[in-house]
Amino acid sequence: MKCYNCGCTLSTDDFCTACGADVKTYKRIIRLSNRYYNEGLRKAKIRDLTGAVSSLRLSLKCNRNNVQARNLLGLVFFETGEIVPALSEWIVSKNIRDKKNIADDFLSDIRNNQAKLSGYDTLIRKYNQALSYAQHDDLDLAVIQLKSVVAKSPAYLRAVELLCLIYLKNEDWVKARKCAERGLKTDAGNTRLKTYLSEAEKRIAEKENASGRKPSRRRKDEAISYTSGNETIIQPLNDSERSGGQTIINILIGLLAGAALMWFLVLPARIQVKGNDVNARLKEVSEELTKKTADMDELNERIEALQEESKGYQDALSEYTGNEGVLEDYNNLLAAALSYMNDPEDALGAAESLEKIKKTEGKDVSTEFSSLYDYLSSNVSSKAAEQYLKSGTDKYNQGDYEGAIDDLTEACDLNKESDEALYYLAQSYSKNDNKDKATELFNQLISSFPDSEFKSRAESFINQGEEDNGEAVVEVEAPIPAPNPADQTALQAALAAAQAQQDAAAEARQNAEAAQQNADAAAQNIGQ
Repeated sequence: MKCYNCGCTLSTDDFCTACGADVKTYKRIIRLSNRYYNEGLRKAKIRDLTGAVSSLRLSLKCNRNNVQARNLLGLVFFETGEIVPALSEWIVSKNIRDKKNIADDFLSDIRNNQAKLSGYDTLIRKYNQALSYAQHDDLDLAVIQLKSVVAKSPAYLRAVELLCLIYLKNEDWVKARKCAERGLKTDAGNTRLKTYLSEAEKRIAEKENASGRKPSRRRKDEAISYTSGNETIIQPLNDSERSGGQTIINILIGLLAGAALMWFLVLPARIQVKGNDVNARLKEVSEELTKKTADMDELNERIEALQEESKGYQDALSEYTGNEGVLEDYNNLLAAALSYMNDPEDALGAAESLEKIKKTEGKDVSTEFSSLYDYLSSNVSSKAAEQYLKSGTDKYNQGDYEGAIDDLTEACDLNKESDEALYYLAQSYSKNDNKDKATELFNQLISSFPDSEFKSRAESFINQGEEDNGEAVVEVEAPIPAPNPADQTALQAALAAAQAQQDAAAEARQNAEAAQQNADAAAQNIGQ
């Protein structure tokens, strides 16, 4: 026994020899806890589980750190089907004593057997469902569920008690008696089941007395009883006299038994020979299986390596293919360059191709690609903005405000400094009955272009709601001159370099596709 104050081992004195603390009362409490534990252990051995639970709880009330009492209480709960309280007690015990605690073995056995744990969960859910049926007066469904639970776990006393109670309610006294007796085999001290059994026997006796029959009772001399361990076994006596025919049958049975004994003396030798042959064959098959397993592991490793290589080729291939791949950007750049070289005035065609080119940051593109893209963008954007502005104002004058909004939006995107495009875009929204968008664009014009000639008109619309009903007049700048011979030569060189880069990309794509096909074919052959 350890001192509660300093943890030293106590002597027979009523004080601690190490710290001087008074341990007289403490010793009495510990002894009382141990006495209740021993009492609970004795009751558990004779299957008085209800009494054992009461004694063990008193033991823990005196000393909550009594690990042995807590472990035994968990076992008693587990025996009666109370899985959750049992686990709770063992977990608390494990927290009190982490090492050399048998509760760790109990928890490991349940944790390592997931199927058994799942079975416990199913039983609890079925019991809860049966209880719900009983509370809603669906007794037939409750009986079906409870029979299933008791069949799988006869020691689940909650289910046994509820089933017995339902039998009593249904006035099925015989079944209630059998159910109570079955439960008392698990917990001989269960007062609730004893009450149910007493009520059932009382009702059965009343029924037999009302029918005029005497209760059938076995005479004491018709059976013998003896004790085996903690169980009392009752064996009925057979009072029938043996006849001569029965004696002859017993003799024949003895002869057959002798013949069978002789046969089994020879049979084991034969069985041993056959067993040796089977073991030898089994050893050969095991060795062959081990070799096959090793070969299979090697093949699986080769498959994984080829799959990783195939994935790398697939990633490389995706950089060249798809709507955002390098090849698609090269195709759009070549289309823009050809459009510009064939007709420098057709800025819209070149601009449309340039807009399809995705952002090139982070992509493996050549210097010639970037130079050609910058050259075309600088020469095409301003002209395309003017052409969109001219097309948009023409549609505005013709009353096609939807088309005017599309073209003028493109013009504003290409030339952020065009107050004229912004003004007529706002007017197009206004005449298309989108006053809110028009007001937003007019405010943008006033704040971005304070010196614009359109500022006063925008303010009139915002303040007074006046629309500009006049036709749009746009001053078109002089056309862009054709590229000079030097620029033409540079453009041709950049175009040729871009074409060569595109050819290289196409070749890389073909190589990647071929490598991908080879890797897939190799993996398929190994899989077969």
